[in-house]
Amino acid sequence: MATTHLTKALSRCRGINMVDHEADILLDLARLRVKQGGTGQEAERLAQEALALAERCGYVLQAADAHLVLAGLVSDSETHAREALRLATCDGEPYVYRAAYEEAKRWLEGM
Repeated sequence: MATTHLTKALSRCRGINMVDHEADILLDLARLRVKQGGTGQEAERLAQEALALAERCGYVLQAADAHLVLAGLVSDSETHAREALRLATCDGEPYVYRAAYEEAKRWLEGM
């Protein structure tokens, strides 16, 4: 059911060129694929697509989220976690993207 709703939302966003929500939907689909036990390759492809879109459009916070998803999927997780931390730092404390900042720090401390 969730896949259907996310796929419809993605199609609608693409149909009206609403790119500001497209990366978030792609990341949600990637997370869903992981939870459903699907192939990591499909989740990675979706996360990479979200990252490319976020970088192309200058959506820094969505790019940080994409790097965090990729950190959980690829062997080079430290690189993605460091980039997520860099992007989430924004203007520095206390002006950080708190959710991504804390998650990236946890990733890096756990390595």
